[in-house]
Formats: sequence, structure tokens, C-alpha cells
Amino acid sequence: MNTTANIKSAMMACAAGMMLALTATAQTRAEREIEANPRLAAGKYMAYEAPQGRPTPPPEGYSPCYISTYARHGSRYLTGEDKYGPALTALAEADRRGALTPKGKRALAVVEALAEECGDRYGELTPKGAAQHRALADRMFANYPEIFADGTHVDARSTYKTRAFLSMAAACIELKGLNPRLNITTDASEHDAYYLKYKNPVYSDSCQQNADSAFAAARERFVRPERLMRSLFADDYLAEIDNPQQLMVDLFEYHGISQSSYAQPDLGFLFTTEELFDLWQLNNFEWYYEQGPSPLSGGHMPRLARNLLRNIVETADTCLASGRPAATLRFGHDTNLAPLVALMQMETFDRPTADWDSIAEYYQTYRIIPMCGNVQLVFFRKAGSADILVKPLLNEREVRLANATTDVWPFYHWADLRRIWMHTVESITLPKKPEGMKTD
Repeated sequence: MNTTANIKSAMMACAAGMMLALTATAQTRAEREIEANPRLAAGKYMAYEAPQGRPTPPPEGYSPCYISTYARHGSRYLTGEDKYGPALTALAEADRRGALTPKGKRALAVVEALAEECGDRYGELTPKGAAQHRALADRMFANYPEIFADGTHVDARSTYKTRAFLSMAAACIELKGLNPRLNITTDASEHDAYYLKYKNPVYSDSCQQNADSAFAAARERFVRPERLMRSLFADDYLAEIDNPQQLMVDLFEYHGISQSSYAQPDLGFLFTTEELFDLWQLNNFEWYYEQGPSPLSGGHMPRLARNLLRNIVETADTCLASGRPAATLRFGHDTNLAPLVALMQMETFDRPTADWDSIAEYYQTYRIIPMCGNVQLVFFRKAGSADILVKPLLNEREVRLANATTDVWPFYHWADLRRIWMHTVESITLPKKPEGMKTD
């Protein structure tokens, strides 16, 4: 674990990176992608987009035999009344006082529609979210029919959060419809939270002592609400806005969550391309700091996925040893998927940087944790051979692993990955959580 001195040193380095970044002009990968597809700016709220085309077939003689997954729940509503209330109240009060511009009135109508659809279903799965997991199950079944053969045991487990449980239910019902002879078992319990939804406040707090100053610096850089406020409110009313920065962030959150619903309008008309990118950068920085390898949090937050990665490896050992096709499906949350992806060292998502602008080059929430975001490990056997291949997928896309080499990409030799990941797991020591503490 990093010492306070190390964290302060990292913060100073990162602050220096922020100042240098102010003069940067070259576009990052994320900036180019969001400019081409503004939907990506929704980040963690982005509705899942399946890749096009068929997966790369395995080398000759290898057949799929086992699949292991961790999937975030599908699209949902915002998690509480406190998410919907402030922006709705601010716009409605300005409207009552005749201070909204035509654009402000249009924004109010969108916010009202989104809040009305949610009702009191805060944080719950939307119909689109359930459909995402049905479609994901369809593609797994179509891509790997050998795994989902008659009698295959599909072990499905979710956290006890309704949105995760209903995502699991949608996927399992779909699979059972595709092959009624599957042996599907399900569970949703605190019993599995130690790996499905692991949190450790003792560890997190020790690594994030500078959270307030880090987030304040990010807001000052990325949230510039003056233009937006003038477009929403009459000039003589601007002084009445209590916290313009927060209102801009809230409206951006409304804009993102609109993707969770069918046929709902969004708030894209409010933001310039630059503002969309900057607001995404704010959220992306928060995720990089809280769940990723940011030097500001000691670079070790991905270690919180230790239990999950161990479960993935050890469960694979058991299923592969049986010699029968099998599937292990896990359903959880973005706060566990993000550190898992970094701990597995997928692509560049484990890369620490103190250069403020480089974060958007190496780490993109829309690639890691969209609604229904998922990691899949697909295993392949060859008759007469002890070699087992595995293909790692992030959101159904073939990925490279920074800590492993292979002569058959996009496949890796399981013996190699197992050795690397178990070494990773066994090298991590986390402090004990307070006695009796449950996940939220």
C-alpha cells in the first residue's frame, strides 16, 4: 500500500501534468471518437453497442468448451430522487418566474419526461436494459453452440441488487428458451458479494486521501457553465442560479441516462462538442481515480478486483477439470467491472499516468463500463491435446493483454494466463473490512 508521502508526491506530479496539459493541442483518441460519435460521451451511461461481424475462429481442431463472464447490469434509471430533483427544480422554478429561454423550456420538457418515466424506479433496470442482456445471451448461444448443448450446466449468479438480478433473469430465460435442456441454476445473495460486489472502505480511504482536492481540480478544468447558463436563462436571472457548475453536470447526467430508455429525447442540443468531451473527461477522470490505476490514488485501486479474478481462475479450473461443457455467468456492477478490466491488464486500461490529457488516451469509460458491459473468457479444447486456449473479450471485442504474450492472438494459452493471474492475485494483500460490514 502506498504511504501518504507517496500519494502526495503522485498528486504533485499529476498537478504538474495538469498545467502542461493546458497547452496541449493534439487530439486524444477519445476526443476523436466522441467527436465522430457523440453518444460515447455518455460514458458509464452509454447504451450497449454490440460489435459487428463474427468472432475470429479458433485454430484448427479447437472447439469451445467453457465460457466465464462478468457482466454489468443493463441500462437503468438514475439511482435516486436526488439525481432527478435538483435540475428539475431549478428549471421549473425559472419557468414559473418567466426566466427560461426557448432552449431552457425545451430542456425542461426533456427533464420532465425522463423523470416521469422513472417514477419511483430509482436505479432499476429499464426495458432496454433487460433487452440488452437477452441479446447478449443470444449472441453467446449463437457464437458458441457447443458450450450451450443439451445438459450443460449454466451457473448464474448476481448481486442482490434488483437491476443485476433482473439482468441475470433476462439472460437465463433467453438461454432456456433457446435450449430448454440446459441445466441452469441461479443465485443472488450476500453470500457471493465478497467477489461479485467487493468493497473495502479501509483500503479505498487510505488510497484516496486527496479525493476532495482532486475532484475540485477536475471540475475547475472541465466544467465551464457560463455559455450554457446564458442559453437557458434570461440574463437578469443568472445571478439566481445557486451552483451553475453542478447544474451543468446534472443536465449532462440527464443527457447520458436518456440512452437507457426507448424513444426518449436527449439533451444533446444543449452542449457544444467541446463541452460534451470535457464533461465526459470529468467523469472519466473520476473513474480513473476511483477504480483505475491513477497515480493520485496510488495506482492500486484495481487490486479491489482480487477476489473476483481469483474466483474466475479457480472456477475455470473446476469446470475445465470436469471435461464437460459449462458456463459461469456473473452479473454485477460497473464498480467491479472497471477494476477487473484493469487488473487483467486489458489493452491500456491498467496504465498509470500523471499527464492529465493522457488519461483520455489510455482510459475510456465507454469502452470499459457501458450499460451491459462485460468481460468474457471463452475456452477451447483440442482432442488429444492438453493445451487449452482462451480468448479474452471486453464487450465482445477481442483484446490484447499487456502482461501476456501469445503466438495465436486473439487466443492465449490458458496455462500462461492462469500463471500470470494467480501470481497477480497472490501478490495482493488487502486490509480486513470492519466486522459485519455489508456491501450497499
